[in-house]
Amino acid sequence: MKNVLKAYWPSLCHHRYLLMATIGLMTVNVVLSTAYPFLLRELLNAFTASGSSGVSGIGHTMMLIVALIAASNVAWVFFDYFIAMFESLMMRDLDQRSFSAIQAQSMRFFESSFTGSLVKYATRFRNAFEGIADALFFQIGRSFLLIILTLIIFVYERPVIALGFSAWVIVFMGVSMYCARLRFPLDAASAEADSVVGGALADSVTNQVTVKSYGQERAEQRRFGGVVEKAFLKRKRAWMIGIFIMRAQGIVVSVFEVLLIWWLALGLMEGTVTVGDFVFFQTYVLLLMHQLWDFGNMMHRLFQRLADAKEMADIFALAPEVRDAPGARSLTVENGEIEFHAMSFGYSHRETHARHAVRNFSLRIPSGQTVALVGPSGAGKSTVFKLLMRCFDLNSGYIRIDRQDIANVTQESLRQQIALVPQQPELFHRSLRDNIAFARPDATEEEVMDAAKRAHAWEFIQRLPDGLATLVGERGVKLSGGERQRIALARAFLADAPILILDEATSALDSKTEKLIQKAIADLLKGRTCIVIAHRLSTIMKMDRIIVMEEGSIVEDGDHLDLLSHNGTYAELWAHQSGGYISA
Repeated sequence: MKNVLKAYWPSLCHHRYLLMATIGLMTVNVVLSTAYPFLLRELLNAFTASGSSGVSGIGHTMMLIVALIAASNVAWVFFDYFIAMFESLMMRDLDQRSFSAIQAQSMRFFESSFTGSLVKYATRFRNAFEGIADALFFQIGRSFLLIILTLIIFVYERPVIALGFSAWVIVFMGVSMYCARLRFPLDAASAEADSVVGGALADSVTNQVTVKSYGQERAEQRRFGGVVEKAFLKRKRAWMIGIFIMRAQGIVVSVFEVLLIWWLALGLMEGTVTVGDFVFFQTYVLLLMHQLWDFGNMMHRLFQRLADAKEMADIFALAPEVRDAPGARSLTVENGEIEFHAMSFGYSHRETHARHAVRNFSLRIPSGQTVALVGPSGAGKSTVFKLLMRCFDLNSGYIRIDRQDIANVTQESLRQQIALVPQQPELFHRSLRDNIAFARPDATEEEVMDAAKRAHAWEFIQRLPDGLATLVGERGVKLSGGERQRIALARAFLADAPILILDEATSALDSKTEKLIQKAIADLLKGRTCIVIAHRLSTIMKMDRIIVMEEGSIVEDGDHLDLLSHNGTYAELWAHQSGGYISA
């Protein structure tokens, strides 16, 4: 719960004046509501009075009641406006901060998180605030003020009632808060299970092509049904306990109401209580009973909303694994020389128990050189470029670009100097123009078109009815594999970065398109430092240098002909290729 309140605090401080105005208007409304029973008692006493004084008293009291109702309505209008503005601005602020908090996390966080769950965390965190604000400022805060004012009035009017009521209120509120705190872990478990459901749903929907390809719809339905059933049981337990608590509170409220009516009725029969007094106290008690009943319900809802916000609040409290060093400066690249020195890194996934590492890896890539990394699956090729982009921090050693340690520069400036074309391109559900221009949002239309032409993507783009405005679907599902690859290449052309990483960038292209694009890539490589992750050795024969890796270490270094002549690991890989690919 502490993390939740801490996560909301910066936004509350940012809108503190609006919050103070809202609380002030709520206080005005409470004060006005406590005045009504006084006027109602005066009106009843005026009705029972005889003569002209009773008639004039009725008229005077009615005018006050009308004025009170009018003032109350005006205050409520302003209160509704201010709380609507406050909650709307807060929710906008929370959306932006949640996005920033998630985006600030490092690669390992995303590798171990469900996308659907993260979306649900952020959505629930935002929506939970509305419930928390309503509970605290509109219900619990209002109830607290009303109870304090009413107790003051009771002390002045009937100290005996005030004493009994005070004891009862303390017990009732204490028990309500205790019960709500007991339920909090159950609500947190229910919210966590709900996030698992969202993650499982997103995971299955994202992979529906695979599900349908293997005819596993029923198996997925059963698997998802099991996840939903677990969430249902946790939710049911939390709700059933909540219902029991609310019913128990209802009984306690009813008992107090009956006892008060009995006491007032005795006083009425004995003449110590007037009809006006009876209505006066009963009106206050009914008002308070309603508020206390709401208080009990709101305490449960408050802790439920706090539980809903807990997962996102934990992310706010989670420090990113990879952070900019204090005083980190921007990376400036003039030549593009890369140096890996005695680099070691290892990481494991608890879910898969898989381990990938590089060990004592040292490599210097001069400016403008094109280097290919080859080796069997798990050799550490992809890990090298992830470390270069500082997706993870090294266990030992260092990486320098133009003699600047990447650990001492900002992550943003580092990655802006590197253009990556992955084997499986990631596209946004946006237009082709937006996807290409993602590398340089300020690029002109002509620059975007030129990049598309250089990547040989313009051929299929101009055939589309909407051209560059065509939406590609989630993850580019509306495009073929080759088309997605060419859009990723166009993005790299537009980035015009001094360092280029190609993860078998032409693997999804047909042979005709591949031949066309190889020359364009060759032009792109001029004057740039390039690392190629190779799965087809035929694509790297003309590279300046080939680095052969095994189990995270360099075992061979040279060009194609030199490595073949050594008759070592590279020659073995070349001999065992099947269809141009390295055999696993």
